[in-house]
Amino acid sequence: MVLSGSKKRASAATAAADLTDDLIVEILSRLPVKSICRFKCVSRHWRGLLISDPAHRKKLPQTLSGFFYPRYYRLDDADEITAASDFVGISRGEELPFHDPSLPFLPGYRWISPMDCCGGLLLCDCRKVNPRDEFNYVVCNPATDKWVVLPEAPYKDSPVATIRLCFDAAISSHFHVLELLDEDQYGYITGLNIYSSETGAWSHKENGWGDEVVPVESRGVFMNEMLHLISYDFMILTVDTEGKTWRTIPLLESMGFENFWHGPVAFLGQSQGHLCYMNTRKHISNKISVWILEDYSAGRWIFKYNISTSQIFGEVDLMMERDYALIAIHPEAHVIFFVWKCEDLLMSYDMDRGKVCVICSLTEPMFDRFPPYFPYAPSFHGLADQD
Repeated sequence: MVLSGSKKRASAATAAADLTDDLIVEILSRLPVKSICRFKCVSRHWRGLLISDPAHRKKLPQTLSGFFYPRYYRLDDADEITAASDFVGISRGEELPFHDPSLPFLPGYRWISPMDCCGGLLLCDCRKVNPRDEFNYVVCNPATDKWVVLPEAPYKDSPVATIRLCFDAAISSHFHVLELLDEDQYGYITGLNIYSSETGAWSHKENGWGDEVVPVESRGVFMNEMLHLISYDFMILTVDTEGKTWRTIPLLESMGFENFWHGPVAFLGQSQGHLCYMNTRKHISNKISVWILEDYSAGRWIFKYNISTSQIFGEVDLMMERDYALIAIHPEAHVIFFVWKCEDLLMSYDMDRGKVCVICSLTEPMFDRFPPYFPYAPSFHGLADQD
């Protein structure tokens, strides 16, 4: 007997209904994250029990939810500035994967400022209520209300130029925090402090990139078990979380950036397993060029997109880091995210479709520099409690 198309679909639906929740979650956990997002619309049962349930979500791949950022404000009863963690989502009506973006589960701090986000964990600069001159680096998981207070690094002969968080639950349940140290006068990197959550201690490594290396003050990218940073010498700096492997990836001449406003005008991210580099040049500031590191081991870049900023914003003569800022590229799609200063808007641009989307208005107007926005994809994996 040959079944008709409608009968085949009904038979398949009946078979799927006979599966247990645990078995369905096991099947879904092996699918790409884009498929998981689409399956939220299958039924209320799938959305509530399979997608929103924390026990099940721990097994499922997660995607970009939004951006953490520091909110600065003046206290009413004192002439001082304080900071709190805040969040802006990218999906309207989507339930946030955490209780409160201000991280109220971190006790005894008057100032909580996000510094980096990686793998669903957040690195914060936390200033104590008492004594007021003391602070901690705290790594927390907003989705599980768990946190770890880092001990003070014993190797502080040089100032900290850059601090970055490195975590990938698919590789290890442990995270690392990397402090790049520099000299005062020129900012050349002198060494590296590494905190490991596995040992609960810091270690120190000497600089392995060579002399006169200065990283750009921008967010790093952790992929392939390596931290990646842009340098002022038109190359990508990479180092692993043990400080054993140091590498530089050269940029092409056409990928050079111009230091004509607040610093080098370039952005580094990752999407679909590739390192992505975006830049604009002084003489063509209305264009954003997008490059993909097609062959990671060989360091081979390919040109991917040319984006007109006038198409995105409807205005000409706008400059990156003056009028707008690139804050992220979507990890599963060729979609980039902007903050537009004059309109206080969070926007996205689909590079394949040429589609512009206004996500939301930002509650805090931007006057001088852009606050850092840290892309956040939730992780429901465990993080050790504070002792």
